[in-house]
Amino acid sequence: MPSLRELSLEDAERTAILNNPALLSAEQDIVAAEQRVREARFLFYPELGLQASASRYDARYPFALAPQYRSVLLFPSDHDAIFSGRAYLRQSVYEGGRYVNLLKLAQTALKQAQTQYDAVKLDVGFSTRRVFYRLMLAQEQHGAIAKRTEAAAQVLKRGLTGWERVEAEGLAAELRARENEARRAEETARLELLKNINLELDTPIKVVGGLATKPVEIDLDRATLWATELRPELQAETYRAQMDAISVNLAIGRRNPTLELGADYEVTGQRFPLRQNNWDLTVGLKIPFSYDFWTQLKQKKAEQRQGDIKRAEIHDKVRHEVRQAFDDLQFWQREWPSREDDFNRLRALAEAIGAQANSVPALRAQLGVLGAQERWLAAVHEHILARARLERAVGRKLGN
Repeated sequence: MPSLRELSLEDAERTAILNNPALLSAEQDIVAAEQRVREARFLFYPELGLQASASRYDARYPFALAPQYRSVLLFPSDHDAIFSGRAYLRQSVYEGGRYVNLLKLAQTALKQAQTQYDAVKLDVGFSTRRVFYRLMLAQEQHGAIAKRTEAAAQVLKRGLTGWERVEAEGLAAELRARENEARRAEETARLELLKNINLELDTPIKVVGGLATKPVEIDLDRATLWATELRPELQAETYRAQMDAISVNLAIGRRNPTLELGADYEVTGQRFPLRQNNWDLTVGLKIPFSYDFWTQLKQKKAEQRQGDIKRAEIHDKVRHEVRQAFDDLQFWQREWPSREDDFNRLRALAEAIGAQANSVPALRAQLGVLGAQERWLAAVHEHILARARLERAVGRKLGN
């Protein structure tokens, strides 16, 4: 059986980043985008190549080879073979800004892929913290209930009779049921954490670090400003706007003339060495007249407008997320110290009457202390999650 593995929050986040499929996929999107940038740069380089062919034929009348074999003219001859070789160069001199815009489009897509990776990384970090602290809460609650269940067992050993016995048995049964539920909740949280960080589901783990929190001082306006500047989703939509503008320029560029320079050197003959050679240097001008120019342009402008609407929607969504997370944080920041004070006061009172701890009234009172402890632990857990949600909404860590 594998040994128990203790996980801190840093260990869990590091493991999740290494194993998360969505993050690994987003990383490959960056690799693909980088290669598209390289491809776009290659468009500016001249096209160079070599071509060779050997044909066997029988001609009664003159004819030409297929265009892919350079349309070499063949005549009736005593020789039944012909050989050809050529070197060629093609260089685009002016393409109406198409290659420049394609390069800009690829570079912007790379930046968008990087911001999407950052967004996925933030999601992975938040989900890992959520399931990590859920398991820690389950561990703490299970331990607290188990302690009271053991105390109930000690009370039952006193040989109680009558209604006192009935009451003690009822309280002990309630504690045993709550302990079983807590054990089940702990196991469920453990499986969720293992799934989140992509470890084998039968791996024995225990989270360490303590369920503790501290107040966070932050201004709502500053948090909203940070979110509008740092959220990867908003940055990705900014790059999308740039890509839409480039797409419009590409559509406009379809009506611009293009200028190309080409050079060929060819040798052809029926016997080796091949001595018949040809060469050419060509400048070509192409002026397009496209029927669908306006439809393409209107389509790209409509897509650009859709992007503007989507960006406004995401901006409002981010502001709402920040406000909601901020309000949650403020509530739990006020609530958990109050619940902690209640628990500490009840615990101090119970410890002061330690001599009567094995009585039925003491057991009944311990249930009240347990409830206060569970409410305090839940409030600490909610404050930690509220802080994590606000950090996710803002896009950065808050304080220490």
